[in-house]
Amino acid sequence: MSDKRGADSRSAETRTRILDATLASLVRNGYGGTTARAIAQGGGFAPGVIYYHFADLDDLVLATLAHTCDARAHRYRSELTGVERGARVVELLRELYREDTESGHIAAVQEIYAGARPGSRAAERLMLETRRWEELAGEVLTTVLRGKPLASLVNVPVVASAAVAFYLGMETLTHLDGDRSRPAQLFDQAARLAAVLDRIPRLRRH
Repeated sequence: MSDKRGADSRSAETRTRILDATLASLVRNGYGGTTARAIAQGGGFAPGVIYYHFADLDDLVLATLAHTCDARAHRYRSELTGVERGARVVELLRELYREDTESGHIAAVQEIYAGARPGSRAAERLMLETRRWEELAGEVLTTVLRGKPLASLVNVPVVASAAVAFYLGMETLTHLDGDRSRPAQLFDQAARLAAVLDRIPRLRRH
């Protein structure tokens, strides 16, 4: 039994190593350049190891997308759930965005978005992940707006969808021109608006 547990543990470690190498390759080589050889070279293992754990490259890319999104969604939820003040939300989002950038998460996801063909398995998975992030954004917005006089004017699902699209678009523009000051400026503006929102008292329930 212990031998089986040890083998399972080593298999899980190898699988994670492959996923991490694929994420790094997407960042370094782009979607088109993420081949089995490129992944294996970056991860320090033989290309054949990939096909022991994954059916093909498409299967690996989808698993990598799920792997990084699961980790980041858990991180976002652990930080943002229950936070009521807008200024604190913006502060946390700034730090989480920095983590996304440094880990390569957002760059890798962008590459998959760019490379996914309409109707493909990758496109379907991306839509599922997009809806998951929209749901999280909606939960955060609902908490921040709860009891605010203007809450009834906000269509939360629409704003949540726009927030996710804005997040992805901001990184696309930053990638194109290399201007890393753009996100900082946007977070600064959001912080000022959030501070105003926080000063609006919540309505008391009768």
